[in-house]
Amino acid sequence: MKKFLFAPALCLLASCASQTALEPGDDQIRRLTEQVASAPDTVTYEDFWTAYLESQQPVNNIDARERYLTEVAAIEAGQKPCEAVDWKAVANQHILSLMPHLTAAECYESVGQLEAANYHKNLFEFIATGILSGRSGEQSYSAFEVASWADAEDLLTISGYEIIDSYLEFANSRNAIYRVYNVKEVGGNQVSKIYFDNARFLHRLLAIRYPFAGTSDQLYSDVIQVLAPTDYTARHAEGIVLHAEGQYPQAEQAYLDAIVMGSVSANISLGRLCLSGKADKFALNECAQLFVAAAELGLQEAKVYLAYMAYMGLGVEAEHTLAATLLASAERHLKEGQAEYELYSLFTSEEFTAVNETLAAQFLQASINKNYPMAIFTQAIAELEQDNYPQFEQLIQQASDSGFSPAQFFYASYLLEGKNEIAKGMALLNEAAIAGHPAALYEKARIAQYGVHGLPQNIDQSIRDYKASAYRNHLPAQLKMGILNSKGVIADASADIAYAWYLLCGRAGNLECITNMGYSAEHGYGVEQSPAHAAELYQLAGAEGSANANARLAGLYERGRGVEQDLEQAIYYYTLAADSGLATAMNKLGLIYLDSDNTPNDYSKALYWFEQAALHNSKYGFFNQARMYEQGLGVAAEPDRALSLYEEASKRGHGIASLRIAEAYSRGESLDQNLDQVLHYLKLATEQSDNRQLKQMLETCTDTRDCNITDLKQLLSELSSE
Repeated sequence: MKKFLFAPALCLLASCASQTALEPGDDQIRRLTEQVASAPDTVTYEDFWTAYLESQQPVNNIDARERYLTEVAAIEAGQKPCEAVDWKAVANQHILSLMPHLTAAECYESVGQLEAANYHKNLFEFIATGILSGRSGEQSYSAFEVASWADAEDLLTISGYEIIDSYLEFANSRNAIYRVYNVKEVGGNQVSKIYFDNARFLHRLLAIRYPFAGTSDQLYSDVIQVLAPTDYTARHAEGIVLHAEGQYPQAEQAYLDAIVMGSVSANISLGRLCLSGKADKFALNECAQLFVAAAELGLQEAKVYLAYMAYMGLGVEAEHTLAATLLASAERHLKEGQAEYELYSLFTSEEFTAVNETLAAQFLQASINKNYPMAIFTQAIAELEQDNYPQFEQLIQQASDSGFSPAQFFYASYLLEGKNEIAKGMALLNEAAIAGHPAALYEKARIAQYGVHGLPQNIDQSIRDYKASAYRNHLPAQLKMGILNSKGVIADASADIAYAWYLLCGRAGNLECITNMGYSAEHGYGVEQSPAHAAELYQLAGAEGSANANARLAGLYERGRGVEQDLEQAIYYYTLAADSGLATAMNKLGLIYLDSDNTPNDYSKALYWFEQAALHNSKYGFFNQARMYEQGLGVAAEPDRALSLYEEASKRGHGIASLRIAEAYSRGESLDQNLDQVLHYLKLATEQSDNRQLKQMLETCTDTRDCNITDLKQLLSELSSE
């Protein structure tokens, strides 16, 4: 995506930052801290988080951490007894850190100061419960929310995990980052990944309104790149970005630096670069040593890569017995069926060599046999694509029953749309939404917004779910948040924030977000007005297949805004949009051929495009056909056919069509004069067009019945001529 097209957003984001820089709110966090310590149930964790973010504590977290570690070191060195430390001052300097509260509680308990111990116990339990509540940490969308990454490591240590290493995972073109820890339970064998999210904390430090730091790439430039010289996860992340951008030598060096700094995961990233033949310092037959190093340091997924290499003969001699042994070793430390599924994924990828469908099918089935939810879900989708509904339903229910959120969402959608099983579908959708699945949250919001499936509308709940989905980087939800802000539906809505949402999902490649960025630039909504920049954005989205963008670009060419006026170009882009099924573009083409002063009228083409629009259920398509048959434009005048088409347009909400039908009843030409029908269609026209003159006249007629056909004909004549 061309980065220069997004440059005008930088001034917007600077504005957002200055407007949302937070004033210190230390009194509030102090008050809530004391309230939690004495009566935890009287404070919500979200209120506590908000107060924390509005205070100076996030900015002081490094100093607070160093003060705590200094006190612990002094105690361990025998320089002071633990009770001599002012633990309240130490722990409350960065209130969300768990270890200072835990250390304080243990210290005070050891010397019998139970009241002081309970103070810190209450805070510890409140914070720990708040972090863990409603989240599993198994996926990015269910990541545990913390302040600093040091707090994440403390939580894992307290929970009894051994940290193997960690890495940073990006979402949606670096709009968000998660820290993922590879961990093993102390005394156990299973290795797993746990996700942490500290986006709100980072936005507070950057003084940018959440979640918009990604719109100017500040999470990468001001966090990752700043930390990279000293933090192996950040240097590894730089390598991932360079790798994705095709800068392979630089990526290779970044991975090597991260490995030297202590990253285990970077061995796997470098191994992947090596296997793809993009490494300068490693030949194909040397790739295995990178995965061996990762495996020896505890990352069992590295053994899956080694098994893949042995099966395929990549850089090593093909040896299925060795491959099976490696896979079995990995399986002992991963979730049941996980190793087989990861191997299946490698066999279906073309990243390193050609797809091996036979081995892929073999290991997908092996994973299914071990009831691995993702494998069952994958097979369910394959059965659906083959129209094998009985097998699909059996598999999707099996995956859903395991609590696998993607399967719950997909099955819920199937039940709601395909089977009309509303109660069961909504129950599953709610389960997935509670787990934080972004698509489930979005669908739940859509249902609440429009009252779908006979359920009541609930705009407030809808907005909450759209926002939760958007914060989890679901692009359609971010688009929706932009639209809701554009329309002023959300409290404190603004054009600036609407544009920021469009920019956020536009950077991640959502075509309608890019189109809406163009519309904002065209009209100066939330960003400096620039039809020329709008044309660039429309061109970008249209080239990737956005019908709306092509139609918007056509409109610029038609009017000569931001581009040189060119009706041929307008027709070209309208046709692209129409061929993609956009009814508004079909109507525009019809109007150009019917009414344009700049091109010869072509009634047959006009009628064709109006008919196509009507086939796409467009009220304008029906209305414009009716006009042609009423006025005999390129066709024989057929009043009855015109009236029938006006009725179709009226049914779909076209106010002028309803007015035309009212006129017909008032004239008594094609239809008998009928005051009741005139009033009925006038009422429709009033509701559809919100014409004040019609509304006032209708109220007089319906309230007093003091009107007649002559009066209506006179008024209708005046209205229809406007």
